[in-house]
Amino acid sequence: MEQLWRAFSQVIPLFLMIILTVILIGWFIYNKFLKKGETKKKALYAVTINSLLILSIIGVLMVTLLPRPVGGQSVQLVPFLSMWDELVNSVHYTVPVRILGFNIILFIPFGFFLALIVQSRPKMLRITLIGMLFSLGIEISQYILDIGRTSNIDDVILNTFGTYIGASLGVFVKKRFLKF
Repeated sequence: MEQLWRAFSQVIPLFLMIILTVILIGWFIYNKFLKKGETKKKALYAVTINSLLILSIIGVLMVTLLPRPVGGQSVQLVPFLSMWDELVNSVHYTVPVRILGFNIILFIPFGFFLALIVQSRPKMLRITLIGMLFSLGIEISQYILDIGRTSNIDDVILNTFGTYIGASLGVFVKKRFLKF
């Protein structure tokens, strides 16, 4: 947890300002929904889910595209190589759990909120593909922008899996609890 705090403490004030901005914009959009004749419940649901999806996207972009002061640009295109390396060569068993787990957890909210936004029956494959393309776009951007990060195919794999988990949870919640 301390490592996360050291890594992201400088962006927390910025993220809090973004949250306040999204809340203000959401409030205006909510009022527009009400003026169009939507029920309060539907308007609140739409604004909340869309706002949370936007915040999850901004959070992912902040975590993955902020430059690192140390480290060079590199590319890893062999699937599962860095995952295997983390599992086999880590100094402590918690290191791979944190690194690999964080890549999965990072995209769970994205998949979850995207599944809740889809009006018709959410298609798991489509949502997962969108997550994969989003992750691939991030990895390509990390390489092109030369921000001291490694562009890694394993990140795409883990992020895609996180999107799938989030979408599965979103579909479950939508079917089980949300009856509009």
